[in-house]
Amino acid sequence: MRAAASPDRRAARRRSDGMLRALSDAGFSDTRARRAVVLALCEARTGATPADLLQRGRRRHAALGQVTVYRTLDILERLGLARKLHQEDGCSSYAVSSRGHAHHVICSSCHAAVEFEGCRIDHVLKEVSARTGYQVESHFLELFGLCPACREKK
Repeated sequence: MRAAASPDRRAARRRSDGMLRALSDAGFSDTRARRAVVLALCEARTGATPADLLQRGRRRHAALGQVTVYRTLDILERLGLARKLHQEDGCSSYAVSSRGHAHHVICSSCHAAVEFEGCRIDHVLKEVSARTGYQVESHFLELFGLCPACREKK
């Protein structure tokens, strides 16, 4: 008898199924390797590095390669299904993105990431445009600090 999947696992499976449908709708093939990467990303509780996704993905598809991980992340990012998170140390991790414009606050200790909406920086964008002459077309905002769990440990 097989144990029932946890609510977190069921939610990750639903998210990954939706992402895989979106990939298919955009004309991308549905391969075991791609499914392994997408499910690993959806199961990650924090931002996941490509190395993390390779390791987790190989649990489902032993032949998964690093190039496939990077290509899949690139596709997911272009389709707006995943967001690249820039860490304080200069490395990047990835997280499933919600639809619409959102930003992240990232724990500088455990690297947990929480997405939030709204940034109300229109006045800053106008000031930057006025000072530089650039027409600002887009932006991303990432904040760093300690999450409640890491603050409690200190």
